Amino acid sequence: MRDQVTAANTAPYEIVQCPGGLYAAAVSIDGDGESHDHVRRKMEKWLENTNFAMDDSRKLMGHMIYADDEIKEDLGYHQMVLYAPVKRKMR
Repeated sequence: MRDQVTAANTAPYEIVQCPGGLYAAAVSIDGDGESHDHVRRKMEKWLENTNFAMDDSRKLMGHMIYADDEIKEDLGYHQMVLYAPVKRKMR
């Protein structure tokens, strides 16, 4: 798919290659750093009870969900999916 997208398509944003692997995903309020931090802490707490841990060798990612205006009106905000890279815990 990267071959189909050019820098002109994404300007002013740069095309980057995201490393594969596992990611934990959760939804927060778009544009609200406090919400992002709260959700990230909840993800870390959830991971404590799994066989996975945060993978600090990869970056956190986010994807803004721009649902139609009726949904934003009902919620009062747009949403963002936060992706936290995870890896298996060492045994």
